[in-house]
Amino acid sequence: MPIIDTDLWYRIKDGDSTALGELYDGFAGAMFSLSLEILGDRWEAEEVIQDVFSYLWRKPDAFATGKGKFSSWLLVLTRNRSIDRYRSRKRRLDRDEFDDSFGVKEDTSQSSGAEEATLSDERSHLKNAFSYLPPDQRKVLELFYFRGMNHQEISDTLELSLGTVKSRIRLGIEKLRNSLTSLRT
Repeated sequence: MPIIDTDLWYRIKDGDSTALGELYDGFAGAMFSLSLEILGDRWEAEEVIQDVFSYLWRKPDAFATGKGKFSSWLLVLTRNRSIDRYRSRKRRLDRDEFDDSFGVKEDTSQSSGAEEATLSDERSHLKNAFSYLPPDQRKVLELFYFRGMNHQEISDTLELSLGTVKSRIRLGIEKLRNSLTSLRT
């Protein structure tokens, strides 16, 4: 994953549209992969990424430099927007509302073979790292990150104590981080 520093954010905050383009070129792929994993729909994931970049352009002050990395903030924003969209779709489907926007869409992307290979490798590494997690940790991480459940919802769903859920998430994240870090070296 490319390193995105706050210099880009300062330039975006100052109205530099080329900085927004640089950010998109360097980081939209990682954001898209996360959104696609949550939503399972390429078109919806593209919409989320467009929403996030539009939001950043309109309200760059939503990011606070003292509260963490710019790249982490973008990924959290992408994750939250994707989960909101997933929940919205689920509510509509639960109410039997039909929406054409969730039908099959033609894939109009023009990504290069190199980009696809890189994304494929990243997904493969993540899937591999997930496969080494103990099943109890893997399950809570999947519910937390890819289904957008909060700790209490996971606790209720899996009939576990809240402390157990939090511990499994923390331990699972540590194991994933160590596993993925060892792949980079």
